[in-house]
Amino acid sequence: MSTFKKINKKGLIESAFIFIWIFLVRFWSIIQIIILRLRGYKVALTVNLGKDVYLFESKKNAISIGEQSHIGSGVRLKAGFDGEIKIGKRVLVDDYSFISTQDDIEIGDETMIASHVYIVDFNHIYPLQKSKRNIGNASGYTRKKVKIGKYVWIGTHAVILPGVTIGDNAVIGAGAVVTKSVPKNAIVVGNPAKIIKK
Repeated sequence: MSTFKKINKKGLIESAFIFIWIFLVRFWSIIQIIILRLRGYKVALTVNLGKDVYLFESKKNAISIGEQSHIGSGVRLKAGFDGEIKIGKRVLVDDYSFISTQDDIEIGDETMIASHVYIVDFNHIYPLQKSKRNIGNASGYTRKKVKIGKYVWIGTHAVILPGVTIGDNAVIGAGAVVTKSVPKNAIVVGNPAKIIKK
């Protein structure tokens, strides 16, 4: 009976610790969001921000994150030049993913993006000597919008390249390199990504 009491007591202590930890993390997240909003970012107060999240925008309100979305630890969101990143409601962007825009990247509601995913809508101009001469301004890059639909699932280490549209309910396999648009309800895998199922 005494062993049961010890286990029960330890469980209560552990539960209390978890509750306090969740409260502190949420409190710190709200403070971060308030600071971001003062700096011109459109981040809903119900968003959860992980540790070491980095946001950069060249113009005010270029990055917007919808209600109840979760941005994991180490995530980078960069909107350079006239670029905009629009993240919908209840979106998961997991740890250490990188989203970078110079044009427009849109992510629909309820989409799940696993850790270490890379999404970009621009590229250097080729040959590289032209790009290097203009590295600090927009003329050094080519740009094409990226649109990711609702309820999309993107696996870890996937790469989404400029000009890609991903339809609703699509699944992008782990490690896939998506160079062409993906229709809704399709599953794509590989490098370059190919449809294996609709």
